[in-house]
Amino acid sequence: MKKHLIKILLFLLIIVAIDVLTGLVCSRLTAMARGGDTARNEYICNGTSEDILVMGSSRAIHHYNPAVIDTVTGMSCYNCGQDGNGVILNYGRLHMILQRYRPRVIIYDVMPEYDLLAGDDNRKYLGWLRPYYDRDGIAAVFAAVDPMEKYKMVSRMYRYNSRFVQLLSDCVHPMESDGQNGFRPLDEEMDTMRVGEQPGAGDAAFDPVKLSFMNKLLDEARGIRVVMVVSPCWNGMDTTVLTPVREMCREREIPFLDFSNDPKYLHNNAYFADGAHLNARGAMEFSRDVASRLKR
Repeated sequence: MKKHLIKILLFLLIIVAIDVLTGLVCSRLTAMARGGDTARNEYICNGTSEDILVMGSSRAIHHYNPAVIDTVTGMSCYNCGQDGNGVILNYGRLHMILQRYRPRVIIYDVMPEYDLLAGDDNRKYLGWLRPYYDRDGIAAVFAAVDPMEKYKMVSRMYRYNSRFVQLLSDCVHPMESDGQNGFRPLDEEMDTMRVGEQPGAGDAAFDPVKLSFMNKLLDEARGIRVVMVVSPCWNGMDTTVLTPVREMCREREIPFLDFSNDPKYLHNNAYFADGAHLNARGAMEFSRDVASRLKR
């Protein structure tokens, strides 16, 4: 019986050792990444020093060209947008950034699906924050999304378990660029058959967790010039879904620029890659429009 217990204990110790060692190796690989989303995420969390930071979802990463914004405003710019993510990830990133420095301007591109509305499991937005769980304030983000996450985060391997292949690829031969100062233009041509329905006022169910993080983000950015922007949509948008963030901006006297139904872009195939995203040409024109408003 005693020998059996010793074997079990030894097995558990080996598992713990493998978990800790894997976590250390992955942490080192993250810092060594040569490109791709791994290097991009690491730079956003630990390296940015630009005057202007762009934040938001895919409509941020594909719509704001830092080179154009830099030229028009005379201020350096980095695009921190992330495909398929919204305010939960962006709040965590901003919290870490503000521990290093305070940018002069934050442009936040609002996408109702990822920033305001209920929908998918919010735990999916924690993926890019898991490697930084031990950083000040990040555990609180996890607790607000799912209190059970703190038990999973005891495992160092868990923090990287969905990104092993990408992590190795980004260290050896990145499959994707980390972007042009974070910006990734879309070179596709518009196909009207790919246009999906935009959420209408009657479909809106607001997510209290996302709304809470949006309020936290705006409060934490006090003293920084924050500009909230809604990018153009090929088919326009029912702007009733933007009501909560409009009210947040009104209370804080934050500029709110809504281009969602701008006639310059509405149904203009030359500017779009699909119904929700501008192509490279559209992004250049839109970046110029936003930067001009910023300059004024």
